[in-house]
Amino acid sequence: MKDVTHTPLFECIMQGEIDGSYYDLHNDYQCIKIQLDSTEKLLQLRFTNDDFKIVAEFHQATITNLSFHPERTADSSTLDQFYRGRFKFNNNLHEITAQGKYYYYLSFLGNDAIELFAKRVTLSLSRLNS
Repeated sequence: MKDVTHTPLFECIMQGEIDGSYYDLHNDYQCIKIQLDSTEKLLQLRFTNDDFKIVAEFHQATITNLSFHPERTADSSTLDQFYRGRFKFNNNLHEITAQGKYYYYLSFLGNDAIELFAKRVTLSLSRLNS
């Protein structure tokens, strides 16, 4: 598991290493499932390729913007951007809320997008069917 909560501002989270294994969510994986557990405030995104799956978990998640287009294309499950950014509050830009939540931006090819606050963000890598 990799904790990406404190990734530097605007640094791409789509590529890196998890437990010594390289991953690239843009070029090597497709998003197959997005699930929100409103009771647990947990948002999960599942990505797969031929051999592995990566689960991105956003703990204590609060979605602020959600844009999905019903027309699906071959590329619409490809993650195009994923980074920690700033949010506007009282006409000022902030990195963290008073509750200790950070702001994340995710967008897919085809203009689908999610923006959310989360207290913790983790990526887990495992073999398919394990």
